[in-house]
Amino acid sequence: MPAAGNRQIRPLVGGIRVEGRRGTDRLAGATLGLVIGADGPLFRFVTAGHAVGNPGDIVGQPELALIAGIVETNLLADGADLAVVSGSVGVPAKVGGVWVDDNATITVKFDKPGLPDIGANVVLQGATSGAVPGKVLHKNADVRDGTTGELARNVVVVDYTHPTTIGDSGAPVLASLQDGTPCYGLHGGFAIIDGKRVGWFTPFANVEW
Repeated sequence: MPAAGNRQIRPLVGGIRVEGRRGTDRLAGATLGLVIGADGPLFRFVTAGHAVGNPGDIVGQPELALIAGIVETNLLADGADLAVVSGSVGVPAKVGGVWVDDNATITVKFDKPGLPDIGANVVLQGATSGAVPGKVLHKNADVRDGTTGELARNVVVVDYTHPTTIGDSGAPVLASLQDGTPCYGLHGGFAIIDGKRVGWFTPFANVEW
């Protein structure tokens, strides 16, 4: 499936571009992982912790100037590359929705999805790369991220059919692109294991938001 790219998309769903701020002047493009809950006009979504700032910092869609929410919690300091964002009142959002094509979304399951088996097929839906299929190599692994050099703990390692790229961080990692499929977690980045470039993701099974 294609990528959502740098477009404004409403309602907010997984697989579309968001932008956060890292530090005082560094902007980071990422992918909205999933809208995880709504109560009337209030909602929350998750994305990659390394792509957004601290609690109180703004997250926009598709860019920072178009405010989509405020960082509520960032678990990066606790070793999990996941941030929870409180959505802005008045911005429409679809709980569990994932963008797969123009005017097409699927609804996924994300409550206690467990971990995929080694050898299982998965697919991420990145805002930059679109749908990237892969196969699970390891689970509950500790890897060093290929971009930042930071240690990512208790992640799932995936051998994707082609490399992901900048802006895919936070992408939902799914069992398939079908309605009702489980969403296992959020794409974090890449690592080099035994000389091979692989991807890794933060599994929902190992975090609490």
